[in-house]
Amino acid sequence: MDLSAIEACTALGVSVLHWPVDEHVRRHLAAFRKPRVLLVEPDSEAPPLLDDLEDWLRTPLNPDDLRARSHELHRRAISHERPQPIIDEQGLLRVGTSWVDLTPSQAPVVSLLIDHLERVVSYEAVGAAYERGGGSSHAVSIRTLLSRIGARVRPVGLELVTVRRRGVLLTQQPRTAP
Repeated sequence: MDLSAIEACTALGVSVLHWPVDEHVRRHLAAFRKPRVLLVEPDSEAPPLLDDLEDWLRTPLNPDDLRARSHELHRRAISHERPQPIIDEQGLLRVGTSWVDLTPSQAPVVSLLIDHLERVVSYEAVGAAYERGGGSSHAVSIRTLLSRIGARVRPVGLELVTVRRRGVLLTQQPRTAP
C-alpha cells in the first residue's frame, strides 16, 4: 500500500478506511460529516454510499486515484462548511449573506480567483483578466489592483495570499460558530 497517498489524504482531512472492517468508524465519521474513502477488497461487494462525503476504491489501489478522490471529497467538505463565493449580475461579490461591491475592472479578476479558489493563479492570468476589465497589465497596476482586491474581499471572509514569484491565491477563512 502506498503510504504517501494515504498521508496525502490525511493531510486533507480525509479518512481512509477498510470496508467492512471499519464500519463502526465509517458511521461515526458520517454522523459528524467527515470525508472518507473506503478501501474495498476485490472479492467484497461495495457498500452503498452514506452521503456525498464518502467514496470507495477497490484494492489494490492506484495511489493517483486515491489522491484524486480525496481532493474531491476535501473540496465537497469545504463547500459544505463554507458558502461558495459568487459574483452576481450587479457585480456584487457574495459569500453567504455577506457582500461587497466590486469595480468593473476588479470583477473579472475576482471571478478568475473564485474559479481557482484555494489554488495559485499566475500573475500573467491575473493581468489578462484585468485587461479584459479595462485595466492595465503593467506590474505596478497589477500590484495596486491585488492590494485593493485583498482589502475589498476581507470583510466577506476571503483572503488574497501572495505566493512569491508564482502568483496569488484566494482562500476562504473558516466559518466561525455564531
